Amino acid sequence: MAEPILIVRGKHAAHGLGFSPHGAGRNFSRSQHKRMQGSRTNEEIFAEETRGIDARFFSGFTDISELPSAYKNAAAVRAQIERSGLAEIIDEVLPNGCIMAGDWDANAPWRRK
Repeated sequence: MAEPILIVRGKHAAHGLGFSPHGAGRNFSRSQHKRMQGSRTNEEIFAEETRGIDARFFSGFTDISELPSAYKNAAAVRAQIERSGLAEIIDEVLPNGCIMAGDWDANAPWRRK
């Protein structure tokens, strides 16, 4: 959301070009990240973490487990990719904004009757 999106090529797949794996950047599980926020409201957390970012949630509900503090910064992901030796970073996308799905636990369409 606030960091560059790394585009990688798999070192063992000639045609393996794509974005780095989404889960590579997560610092904490969704539930652990939510527990770490203490007594602050979702609105307070969202305002603090998205300052200067055009961040929106498609569902209209903020999912704090998808905010920047839940993820490693791009430099940490770069280092992880380089240590593993499984891919090479060939480019990056600098985001201007972000639209997230929303809180899958609270408003997932398959949970509605």
